[in-house]
Amino acid sequence: MPRHKNERIISFKPRITDFSPIGGSSEKVSLLPEEVEAIYLMDLLGLYQEDAAFKMEVSRPTFARIIKSARQKLAMAVLNGQNLHLQSSESGYVVAFCSNSKEIYENLEPQNQYICIFEIKNKEIVNKTFLQNPVNTQKAKPAIALPEIFIKYGVNFYITSTIGEGFKNSLISKGITIVKKDSITLYEVVTL
Repeated sequence: MPRHKNERIISFKPRITDFSPIGGSSEKVSLLPEEVEAIYLMDLLGLYQEDAAFKMEVSRPTFARIIKSARQKLAMAVLNGQNLHLQSSESGYVVAFCSNSKEIYENLEPQNQYICIFEIKNKEIVNKTFLQNPVNTQKAKPAIALPEIFIKYGVNFYITSTIGEGFKNSLISKGITIVKKDSITLYEVVTL
């Protein structure tokens, strides 16, 4: 009888889930949500296997099997010209933006007073966190101060009306999707 599979912690939500090479075959390779998360943690964030396994709440040998499978599937898709599908976990995602209010979310800019972080599960806000923004209080640079905070809170989407090139590149390198909007409602937050 097979062992019960432990729940894996999945924090990364890919914005685009299907990739098709021009002139490729019609065959499709699918990465499981846990394999997408492993690629995100190791290859995008640069974590060691032990740290990545801890974040996913699996053993290091289990993580090693997950990352090996993910990399084999990626290689197969790229080298054989196959379509690639990234399965997305419906467990939720985290949205962040900077606002001068904890109730009305307008003029969203990196230097605003608060960092607003919303955890979404099943199209409901399950947790709200409001932090003093070091870009506002300490005159820190957004590209240095904010990505570290976003990674700590598992942010998948950052909403802003303006963003500098350095900050944008810093977020992209961490796998955080940037959504350009001047304002946002709670309905829009839960339907990203």
